[in-house]
Amino acid sequence: MAKKQTKRTGSRRRSSGGAQLPLFRFKWALLALVVVLGLLVLRGFRVPRDYGASTRRLAGKLISHLSHQKGWTLMSSTWVGRQDGRDRWEMAVTTWWVEGSPRQGLRNLKRTFPRLALKGGKGEWAYYRDGWEVLRVLIVPRARIPLVERRVRARVAIVIDDMGYRVDRARAFLDLPWSITLSILPFTDRAREIACLAHKRGREVMLHLPMDANGGGEAIERLESRTPGMLLVSMSEGELRALVRREMDQVPYARGANNHMGSRFTRDARCMRVVLQELKARGYYFLDSLTDSRSVACREARRLGLRCFERDVFLDNSRDEAYILHQLILL
Repeated sequence: MAKKQTKRTGSRRRSSGGAQLPLFRFKWALLALVVVLGLLVLRGFRVPRDYGASTRRLAGKLISHLSHQKGWTLMSSTWVGRQDGRDRWEMAVTTWWVEGSPRQGLRNLKRTFPRLALKGGKGEWAYYRDGWEVLRVLIVPRARIPLVERRVRARVAIVIDDMGYRVDRARAFLDLPWSITLSILPFTDRAREIACLAHKRGREVMLHLPMDANGGGEAIERLESRTPGMLLVSMSEGELRALVRREMDQVPYARGANNHMGSRFTRDARCMRVVLQELKARGYYFLDSLTDSRSVACREARRLGLRCFERDVFLDNSRDEAYILHQLILL
């Protein structure tokens, strides 16, 4: 009896094992299929890498470092957009004048940026990230620069927007040794006081006109509640004229105006024409902040015979200190 029972048990185990074998293979096959599908999904639908912000921080750090090297002077700095499939990034290209030999400066640079490598030609260095070039340093011996180029001096106008809330911040800007222009928001608590203070210090005053921005109804309502006096594309000509006149009365000594936001408003030729007509009647000029590249402000201003300028560099559209330093040097 014992032997027969053992045989039955063994046969039971063998049959049980035989039944589990196909299920075991199926699990492995299913797992392999899931892994393959996962790799395909990751390859086709992964989040694209965006190195724009990190490249700007890196460029600011490099420019700050080289600017402190003896004999190194920044000649130019430009940004080049790059894209490879769904990956996109910006490459910073900086060109430097160098007095004497650049060896010591390059040694210091290599210690700070170990990934920096000679790109090809003499005096051309590149910084790579994940195999992609994100930063280029071009070195030009100063002896090669014609003397006439060295004498060229550019004129820069620096405008500080969003003034009108705090007098202490306005004083801090007015205490700087440069001729800085303050652009003051209308209907703010300290608008008149700051305008008078800037005029007394001999600084230029501008009116910072709040204008309609891209966004839905709720977003615009929030902006209106936070920034009174916003010019909207939905307003009639009479409403626009009346509001602009009230805003000009809010900021004494203003000689010109620029737009606060306005990515939607500055694209509307009808609205801009009305506003610019009122500015011209007061003898103002207009500075387009270029919050939208499709702005028609200067085009309409030229038709009206009004002086119009366009913003060149945004200094602090990012709060990153290295980025702001780069923008200042870029001027």
